[in-house]
Amino acid sequence: MSIIITCQAESPDLNTGLSDALEKALNFMLGDNNLQDGEVSVVIGDDVMLRELNRDYRGKDKPTDVLSFSYLEPGDEVSPENEDKAVGDIYISIDRAGVQAEAAGHGLDREIFLLAVHGMLHLLGYDHSDDTESIMMRKKEIEIIDKFYSA
Repeated sequence: MSIIITCQAESPDLNTGLSDALEKALNFMLGDNNLQDGEVSVVIGDDVMLRELNRDYRGKDKPTDVLSFSYLEPGDEVSPENEDKAVGDIYISIDRAGVQAEAAGHGLDREIFLLAVHGMLHLLGYDHSDDTESIMMRKKEIEIIDKFYSA
């Protein structure tokens, strides 16, 4: 399992506790989906980066909090033949995370953790395009946050 976390935004580096919690949670999620040897990249960017990605790949010319780009096809699993398979990339806007953290009354680390889990769920095929899917996705987010994030 490989979780690669990079910060490209102008901000202090992620604290070690957050990085460790993210690695544990995302690795657990990979293993729970038979992707235990897969690779996921988490990039912390800013509103400019996320706006460009959102515009170029989704046709929405505005910043967003998190974007996920999956490299998996439905039913893909990592096998010995392709054990280094890239599962996908998660991009998080530290600017949006800061605004959302303040609005929610919790810290930036918690918001980044939540957004990374949300992005990972998208990589794993979860969606929130209707009420039922939204409820299922939110339930899974809470389960992972409760299990792996403590602050």
